[in-house]
Parts: sequence; C-alpha cells; structure tokens
Amino acid sequence: MSGRRFNRFWYAVVVLLLANAVVWVLKLQTRQRSYGQLHFFDIGQGDAIFYRTARGNDILIDGGPGDRVLSKLGSAMPFTDRTLELVILTHPHADHVAGLVEVIKRLQVKKVMLPDVPHETATYQAFLTLLDSKHIEVVRPAAGSRIFLDEETTFDILYPVIARFPSIPADINDVSIVGRLSFGKTNALLTGHAGRDIENLLIALELPLESEILKVGHHGSRHSTLEAFFKAVHPDYSVISVGKNSYGHPHEEVLGTLKTIPTQIYRTDEHGDIVFRLYPDRVVLPR
Repeated sequence: MSGRRFNRFWYAVVVLLLANAVVWVLKLQTRQRSYGQLHFFDIGQGDAIFYRTARGNDILIDGGPGDRVLSKLGSAMPFTDRTLELVILTHPHADHVAGLVEVIKRLQVKKVMLPDVPHETATYQAFLTLLDSKHIEVVRPAAGSRIFLDEETTFDILYPVIARFPSIPADINDVSIVGRLSFGKTNALLTGHAGRDIENLLIALELPLESEILKVGHHGSRHSTLEAFFKAVHPDYSVISVGKNSYGHPHEEVLGTLKTIPTQIYRTDEHGDIVFRLYPDRVVLPR
C-alpha cells in the first residue's frame, strides 16, 4: 500500500514539473523580443518571405511553388502558434501562389492582401476558392496605405498606385505589390516581380525607397533592378530568392548592378534560408 502511495506521489511530481516546463516554454515563445525576424525561405525558384514581429505577429509574403513553405513555417513559428495575422500575395504567378494554397488549408489565416486582377490558372482559382470557402477577409493594396503589423511595425504600400487597375499591364509581373517593411528606423523593401517600368515610376513619384534590406526583383531577372532604382534604395543587404531554373536567373547584368555600391549579396540557392534580425536601429545577420 505504501509503495502505491509512493508511486502516486512521484507521478504527481512529474506531472507538475512537466506542466511547469510547458508554462515556461509558452512564456519564452510569446514574450516580446527586442527584434523582429525576417526570413527569406529557400523554397526553390520562387518567393516566400516570413516576418515575425517583436510582439509575435506573423506575416507571410508569397508561398513559393509546391508546399515546402509549410515545413519552413513549422520551423520558424512557435509550435503553439498556427495563426498568420496576414498573408500577402504579390501577384498570381504559380511560383508565388502555389504554396499559399496549402498554407490556407493547414493554418489559420486572418487576412489576405492581393492585387485586384484576373488570372485564369487552376492554381490561382483554387486559391481564390479557398479564401471564399473559409470566409477569409481579402483586402486590396493601394499606394499610401499603411498596415500596422503591431504597435511598432508597419508595412507601407508603394505600388500599385490605386486598388483597381484601370487596365491590366501587358506583363502580369507589373501588378506586383511593392511594400516597405519598417520597424523603428529599420526598413526592408520587398518588390515581388515588379519590373523596370514600376521601378522608374517609384523613383518618379519620389517615394521613400532607402532601405537596409532589398529583396531583389524577379529572382534577379534583367527586367528588374535598374541601377538608378538600386542606388535609390542603397541597401546594406541584397537578397535574391532563386532556385535551379532555365531562365538564367540571376542575370549577370543584375549581379553587376549590385556591385555598383557596397552591398552584401545573399542568394537562397547558395546560402539557404536567410534570416535577419530587425532592431529599431539596426539590422543583424546572425552567423
């Protein structure tokens, strides 16, 4: 009888210790940090960018091809958190939207931003159908809009100029959402597939472009990253999201442009996942 009581006592002790450990893990995962984390996922030839704010809000920009983004999110997000506060689809090409179909299926998504343009592909239509079936709020981008990702972090829409395109650009890449992520005095410019015409427009509009981090447009295609645009951004870090491809990305012309000012170039096909810490006054790339 005493042996049973002894076993019950230690069983209760173990349960209490495990419960205490879980509580502390949850506190560590949910506490406010002094920095946000910006991930450029290595998902092949495509874009998938994830940002977790200092207060623990999660934002995903594009999902890449296939479903590799799910495992990446599983590693980047706390295991107790399966909610994305915002998903942004920069434009409807498969190398940006395909992974988002699986994300919408598996995770809780509060809000989605995407450009208001038709695109008749099966993958994109499946994505729109999912948004409708799950009653997820859809918002449209327009220059001048500011999204508060938390009390200290903003995402400013620089393009498109208005929410509804009066006519669809000949190149669907040019509907890409361009936005500037800001935490304190630290900025990252994210450009999707926006081409040189859009870059010229942003320069002409004299919009705030200077940023510590630049997501190089269109996987380093020669159709993006004008020298004048690059010098207006003047990034400390230039990130190329790229995988094995038949297009020649990144093109030598773009790599040459990136060497016109001192900038550190990082490529997902060479460096894997690239993760920055954004502090209010600086960017850190942990080694």
